[in-house]
Amino acid sequence: MNESRNQNDELHTTGDTGPISRRALLAGTAALAAVGLSSGAQAASGSHTGPHAHGSGTGHNDLVRTAGDCIVTGELCQAHCQVTLAQGDTRLADCSKSVYEMMAGCTALMQLAAVQSEALPAMTRVCIGLLEDCQATCEKHAKHAVCQACADACEKCLEECRKVVG
Repeated sequence: MNESRNQNDELHTTGDTGPISRRALLAGTAALAAVGLSSGAQAASGSHTGPHAHGSGTGHNDLVRTAGDCIVTGELCQAHCQVTLAQGDTRLADCSKSVYEMMAGCTALMQLAAVQSEALPAMTRVCIGLLEDCQATCEKHAKHAVCQACADACEKCLEECRKVVG
C-alpha cells in the first residue's frame, strides 16, 4: 500500500495532470485569450483618449498573464491536494483551501485587468492578501513540486499586483 501511495505521490508531483489537464488547458487558454482581446482592443482603438486612456497603451498584460499562470498552477496544485485528501492524508487541507481562494481571486483579477477596469486597484488589493496566503501555505509544502510551482506563480503575480497598487 505504501509503495502504491509513493508512486501516486510521485506521479502527481512530477507534472502528471491526470483529470485536471482539460481545466488547466482551458484556464491557460482563457488567460491568453484575455490578453489577446485586450491587445486587440487597444490596437483597434488607436489613440484612445478619455477617462479610460492609459498613457503607455500596454495596459496590464503582464498582470493578466501572471494571474492566468496562477490559475493554471493552482488547478494542478488543487488536483494534487484533492488526490492526497482522497487518500485520507489531510496534511494538504490548508493548501487546498488557500489555492481555491487564490484561484477565485485571480480569475476576477485577470478579467478586470484585461479590460482595464476602474475596479482593478481594489481587486488587486484583495488579491495581494490571497496570493500572499497561498504562497506562504504552498511554501510549507514545497517538497511537492506542484505546491512549489504554485508558490512561485503567486510570487510573480504579487510582483505585478504591487505595480498596480504602488
